[in-house]
Amino acid sequence: MKKLYYIIAAFVLLFGSTSCSDFLQKDPTESPSQDTFWQKKSDFDSALAGIYSVLYERPFSGVLPCWDGLTDNAIVRFSESTYGEVMNIAKGDLTPNQGGFVSDVYNNCYKGIARVHIFMEQLSNYQNVDITDEEKTFMIAQCKALHGYFYSWLYQCYRQVPLVTSSLDLNNMYQPKAERSAILQQILTDYNEAIADLPDKLYTEPEVSGRFTKAAVQALKARLLLFDAYDENGVAKKENMEEIQTVLESIRSGYSLASRTRDNFISTKQASSPEIMFSVRYLRPNLTNSMDKWYGLWSALTISRDLLDAFECTDGEKWGVSPLTVRPDEAVLYGTDKEAKIAEREKMFINRDRRMSESIFHSQKANFKMDGLADESIKLNDDNNESPTGFSMLKYIQPISETLTESVVSDQDVVIMRYAHVLLMKAEVENELHGPTEKALSAVNEVRDRSGQRGLRQPITQDELRERIRNEWRVETCFEGLRYFQLKRWKMMDKLNNLSDPGYPAYIKVYDPAFEFFPIPQTEIDKSNGILEQDPNYK
Repeated sequence: MKKLYYIIAAFVLLFGSTSCSDFLQKDPTESPSQDTFWQKKSDFDSALAGIYSVLYERPFSGVLPCWDGLTDNAIVRFSESTYGEVMNIAKGDLTPNQGGFVSDVYNNCYKGIARVHIFMEQLSNYQNVDITDEEKTFMIAQCKALHGYFYSWLYQCYRQVPLVTSSLDLNNMYQPKAERSAILQQILTDYNEAIADLPDKLYTEPEVSGRFTKAAVQALKARLLLFDAYDENGVAKKENMEEIQTVLESIRSGYSLASRTRDNFISTKQASSPEIMFSVRYLRPNLTNSMDKWYGLWSALTISRDLLDAFECTDGEKWGVSPLTVRPDEAVLYGTDKEAKIAEREKMFINRDRRMSESIFHSQKANFKMDGLADESIKLNDDNNESPTGFSMLKYIQPISETLTESVVSDQDVVIMRYAHVLLMKAEVENELHGPTEKALSAVNEVRDRSGQRGLRQPITQDELRERIRNEWRVETCFEGLRYFQLKRWKMMDKLNNLSDPGYPAYIKVYDPAFEFFPIPQTEIDKSNGILEQDPNYK
């Protein structure tokens, strides 16, 4: 079960995660290692692990929650590239010279794509008998899934990018941008061919643990298709939704929801989760991340009041509307008396959807047990890093017995796809196609029931259910890197313009429709000698 992790760990130790040996570089090189590598099956195992190792880099890894800083869910309070430079991007400082996510998505996706092509070409020429035809088929299917996944990020983040379908050399290393339709078709081809050959096994099964399965790629395909399933006015396209529904209905049974949402984010429970369909796997001591430090100790992700208000009360009614609402004293909540503010913050969690206390904590309290999570204790001791809004992300932070300090490292997996996402996609698609049917209600209520929230019932209109499903997406999947792309697909990004938080009024978000997509990194434009052209909105 742990074999893949050990291979990746060995790969990282030998070559590093950001600049691996020459045969896997993003830029083509002539390397002596080509003559000595690719000699046996273990070389291919290591190389495949090297492709997977790209997933430990931004934007796929522990920085994934920072994507919520580009939405109404949260604010990234530090401007460093460590956090994707989200603070600057959210304020409207989006230029071709921007670092962080603007350059990281582009560079690391193409790094992974280059590794895929080299691997597949070497495997196609490999003649030794220590790799069976079945093993070759599995390896190629993994590569195609990875190729599609890397391109799906490029497709959603940039308007147009180069389409690379083979290894590059010094004569063709710079490519012009392709049409979006060509990129989309390549992703779908990659996914379809991977789906055809990947084993139809659950993610918990040892043979596929840590790798793509048929169901995971089917779910990723559905997610990608949803990105284009609404027109420029935010109205669902029927043909697209029908195609997505067909994909979703083809996903195997066997997955189910974990006992609580938070279990999917606790390191000791992730490997056995019946819900996780794909994740970026970590394993101490060599494969670790800094999520506990970034989000727990430093409160790098400060949570918005807008997100807090989105969590319902326990009766299933909206906070502020429900009679169970316990309102804080707003003047005290955002005042200067620290102890009084803490008391008002605690009121925000009374009678609320338990996913709120599973996802968010407040006040950098020194030693606390989360409401409803009596078995978990977290000790924090750095008041200087209290969130400006008073609320920070808890979802990925691990329960520990010792005090959380600078030296703590973590090995929780970063979840990419889980069964709850599939259920919410099913609910969204069914409602857009046929309205508030029992099928749509059943899918969304399965997610709600897990957290003790009252099920949605008739009578309810299509518009009302659409609003409830979108809010369910928000509270169930906050900090999982999905909201930014959901707002884009629903054509709701304009709600971010001039957005600020009462606890952090100096931080004002800016959204310009011209900047719906990132610019191509200027360094790539400069290196291409005129072959690669910048997005016209950034010229």
